[in-house]
Amino acid sequence: MTGLLGIIGPVFGLILMGAAAVRLKWLEVPAIKGMSDFVFFAAMPSLLFLSITTAPPLRLLDVAGSFLAGAVVLFAVAVVIGRRFLGLRLASASIFGLNAVFGNTVMLGIPIVDAAYGREGVANLLAVVVFHSAFLLPLATILIEADTGRGQGVFGVLWASVPGLLRNPVIVTMLVALSWRFLGVPVPGGMQRFLSLLGGAGPPLALFCLGASLPKPQGWSDLAEVLVGGVFKLLVMPVLVGGIAYAVGVSGVAFKVVVLASALPTGANAFMLARRFSTMAEASASIVVASTAVSVVTLAVLLSWLG
Repeated sequence: MTGLLGIIGPVFGLILMGAAAVRLKWLEVPAIKGMSDFVFFAAMPSLLFLSITTAPPLRLLDVAGSFLAGAVVLFAVAVVIGRRFLGLRLASASIFGLNAVFGNTVMLGIPIVDAAYGREGVANLLAVVVFHSAFLLPLATILIEADTGRGQGVFGVLWASVPGLLRNPVIVTMLVALSWRFLGVPVPGGMQRFLSLLGGAGPPLALFCLGASLPKPQGWSDLAEVLVGGVFKLLVMPVLVGGIAYAVGVSGVAFKVVVLASALPTGANAFMLARRFSTMAEASASIVVASTAVSVVTLAVLLSWLG
C-alpha cells in the first residue's frame, strides 16, 4: 500500500498543484503555455528517445496492436450507442466515441508508467502513444467531416492530417529513436547524461501543466454522455484491451503497460477536437475533468492488481 501511494500520491498531488496555481493566479497563462511547450517539445522527447534506444528488446507490434484493436472496437460500440440510444448526430457520436477511448497517454501516462515500471515501461508505452494519436484522431475527424459535409473525403482528411503528425515531436522522436536502435548505434555517455537531465524534468512538469490546463466544464447538462463515456474509458476499455493482450500472448511489463495505458482518463486532445468542430465541447470538457478525478481511485486499484 505504501508503494502504491508513493506512485499515485505525488502524481495527482502535482496535478492539484498545477490547478491551484491557475485558480490562485500564482502563474499567468503565458507561463503555463511556455512550460507546456518545454514539456512537449524538449523534455518528453528526450525521455522517450532515451527510453527506446536503451531499453531491452521490445514487443511493440503486439502491444500497440492489442491497444488499437480494443480501442477501435470500443469506439465503434460507443458511436453506435451515441447514435441509437443517446440520440446524437454522427459528429457528436464520434466525439463521444473518442472521449470513451482516447487516453491521456503523454501528460499522465508517461509519469505514471515511468514511476511504476521505469524506462522499460515507458519504451513499451511509446507505441501506444504514437499509434493511438495517429489513428484515433483522424478516424474521429473523418466521421465528423462526413456528418458536417465539409467535403474533404476520407483521403482528403488523411492527407491533411499528415503534416500535423510529422510536426508532432512525440512521433518524430519515435521515428528517430527506432531508426537509431535499428542501426545499432550506441548512445554516447555524454548524450545519455544530457537527455537524462532534460528528460527527468518532463514527468513532474507535465503533471503540473496538466492540472493547470484542464478544460473548465460549463455545466453537467450532458450527464448521460459523461457517465457512459467515463465508464467505457476507465472500466470497459482496460478489461477489453487486457483480454485481447492476454489472448495474443502479451506478458510481463508490456502487459501491465498496455492495460494501464487503456485505463488512463480521457485526454485533452479529444476536447480540443470537439472545440475545433464546435461539437459536444461541453460534454467533452466535463468527461476530461471527471475521468481525471475518478482515475485517482481506478488507477490505484489497477496498479495494485497489476503489481
